[in-house]
Amino acid sequence: MHVNLLLAEEQRSSSPVSLGLVIRLAVITVLVLLVVWVFSFYAEYRTLQNQVHLMEEDWKRTEPKYKAAVQLRNELADRNVTLNEIKGWRDSRIAWGKQLESLLPAVPAVIQLTELRVSQMVLSLSNNVSARVFEMRITGKTEAPRSEVNVVQFLDAFKLPPFSGVIESAILPPGAFRQDPVAKTDRIFEIICKYVPRALE
Repeated sequence: MHVNLLLAEEQRSSSPVSLGLVIRLAVITVLVLLVVWVFSFYAEYRTLQNQVHLMEEDWKRTEPKYKAAVQLRNELADRNVTLNEIKGWRDSRIAWGKQLESLLPAVPAVIQLTELRVSQMVLSLSNNVSARVFEMRITGKTEAPRSEVNVVQFLDAFKLPPFSGVIESAILPPGAFRQDPVAKTDRIFEIICKYVPRALE
């Protein structure tokens, strides 16, 4: 017969590591890991904070230069637009001096020019490009017996170089012939020359 005279609280485990020690070690390990994680998180946070601060300082130094560069770029773009417009107007002009020089030998001797007017319009072409369209109105008079023949001969000159490449159409509008109120034997006429549209690019 075996009698155990030790109380339950007096009994000791024969194991060299007690359960309480294991629990304490586990708690300490968790606490140490938690402290290490918190410290590393804080260190990384401080590092990021310093990087942000350095970037803000760098941006404060760079921002005026950036704004100045953007302003210069916008001014350059505006000036390029203006320059292109000026080039477009220059390239779309007609050398009127040469046109008038070419007109002189094309006028038959029996025709006297009394007025020459040039006008222009800016139109939008089918591809949304603006173009200048010039119109030349020529008024003159000629002898009545052969007035139509004389004017048609003059009109045919606009179908030949140097006019054929630049003039799109040359017409006698309705009512182009009428009697000269001063010289009753002469007739007044009008020719309208429409030039080929010249793109403003």
